[in-house]
Amino acid sequence: MLFLSACALCAAVAVIPSPSPSPSALPDIAHVYTTDRTDETLKNATRTTYVVTHDQITRNGYRTIGEALADVPGVNVLPYGAIGSNVNYGIRGSNTAQVLVLVDGLAAPGSFDNSVELGNLPTTGVDRIEVVEGGGSTLYGTGAIGGIINIITQRNSPNAATLTWGSFGEQRLEVDTDHVQLSRVVAKNDFGLPDGIVQPNGDYASSAVHVDGDRRIGSFDLSFRAGLESDHLGAPGPFGFESLTSRQDDVNGDANVSAVRKGAQSESTLQFGGTRQQIAFACDETVDFQAAPSLNTENRFDFSARNVVAGAGEQLLYGVDLSRGTVRSDAGGPISINALAQAAAYAQNKIDAPWGSVYYGMRGERDGSLGGEFSPSAGVLVRLSNEATLKANVASAFRAPNASELYFPGYGNPSLAPERAKAGDLSVTDSHVLGGMSAGWFTNRTNDLILPTPVKTGSTCLVDPASFTYEPCNIAHAFMQGFTLDVRTPRTRGFTTAFNLTDLYRAQDLDTQTRLPNQAVITANVRLDYTGSPASVLDSWGVWMHMMGARGFVDPTQPLFYQPAAYGNMNAYLRVRAGRETMITLRGYNLGNERYASVSGYPMPGRSFAVELSSR
Repeated sequence: MLFLSACALCAAVAVIPSPSPSPSALPDIAHVYTTDRTDETLKNATRTTYVVTHDQITRNGYRTIGEALADVPGVNVLPYGAIGSNVNYGIRGSNTAQVLVLVDGLAAPGSFDNSVELGNLPTTGVDRIEVVEGGGSTLYGTGAIGGIINIITQRNSPNAATLTWGSFGEQRLEVDTDHVQLSRVVAKNDFGLPDGIVQPNGDYASSAVHVDGDRRIGSFDLSFRAGLESDHLGAPGPFGFESLTSRQDDVNGDANVSAVRKGAQSESTLQFGGTRQQIAFACDETVDFQAAPSLNTENRFDFSARNVVAGAGEQLLYGVDLSRGTVRSDAGGPISINALAQAAAYAQNKIDAPWGSVYYGMRGERDGSLGGEFSPSAGVLVRLSNEATLKANVASAFRAPNASELYFPGYGNPSLAPERAKAGDLSVTDSHVLGGMSAGWFTNRTNDLILPTPVKTGSTCLVDPASFTYEPCNIAHAFMQGFTLDVRTPRTRGFTTAFNLTDLYRAQDLDTQTRLPNQAVITANVRLDYTGSPASVLDSWGVWMHMMGARGFVDPTQPLFYQPAAYGNMNAYLRVRAGRETMITLRGYNLGNERYASVSGYPMPGRSFAVELSSR
């Protein structure tokens, strides 16, 4: 949002140029932590949860968090171009602002301002990514209407180093040790545009470091995690309006300390954390019209205390979350500095029975001057057999307006109210159908949607198409429903296949009775993988395709690369052993060379390749 607002001041410049996983099979992941904010088996988790593992990140060559989420069922990732560019993302038809992104259980940098940069955040130091789908406000609060993405950082990393050389000037160095992980990525991104011109000003450079440590002191298990990532990149703008001078510099930092005390029937956790994000943007006003430098800074501090008490077939979770921070916006005019705060208490009770389990919970949260919200939820898990389960969830979720929507100079509307949603889902899983199967249905009805609206000067939220002034307003209501299917085969002679599909058959704007923009009816992922024996030279190979149907209206008079349209993106890798501790990997991206626009006006770079040398 900050970057888009800055570009509005720089007429010919739009958003920056960017970035696929496969969720792990149900039997492959023993435990998850995000679903109920405590350790539990994935089989017993009532809410729909997918996991992208460290092995998948390594094998498939996912360079950013955005890439690692693109093939998860129900997740929609829309990049603005090559590696390093911005991405929009959503879960089950929700938008970016309605998905809560966490790092080790606490809000990611940019959470107060809806500027979490999944297209830039590298996978450096990441152990796995857990995705919980559906309304999650009872346990996590504002922003979890569509679901939660929890980036869990490295634990017990093996010593390894990776060097990569790729198309369009891409070079990468990654180093992993027990407690420190480093990465450096540079890319020219000088790919050809559909009109034959080479993409200008699209270069990208990123440096990242992550450190972690664990220690036991008395009866407490202490852990420390910290990460710092810095980007320097060009902002070339959309096809047809390329900028030669727009530049952006980002810094994302986070750190947290947790202390866990385990008793015979209880586990208490204290967690302290902080984040900082800084986004600087500038362009040459003599070339790119009326440019104005902008600097946007967010500082945030979090505290979480929770306790889990278990016994006699029952588990009670309760806790408090506190957040405080400031967001500073300087878009070339008056500097806007605003404080934001969140305070919440929650409780959830889970009861086990011979036939399954049931849970119910409630959260009360106050988001500063915006007022308070209550968010109840309930769910049930029924064991149909030793392998099959039926799961159902209902929840009330909400999203408080972010800092850009409230206060951004020349844009914000401090009179906004929170978005409110009713969400539900029903799913069946069976680990003995082929290699694992899950099928589900979901629904979401959201009121008071916040949308940018052209307004008349001096008025509030009155639509005036002739006006160039925009203001976010609570003016829309949305209704979403869909199906998901995730199936894989057992490993046979080294081969496995996987297929998932999301049918978002309803994504309706209830006010205009039209389909919501950029919501594809069908998204699907299919892949084939082979794993060789430990003694063979061929370690593994894989090929997978991400397919997305058309999103809304497609203008037949305009080129498809300039507007969102249906596309299929095929990727592949081949890993061979060059020694006991050395691997050589060949990677191919967008092998079909499709020049689709994931976001209107931002065509993908086309076919590209990379060679990777890694030690372990």
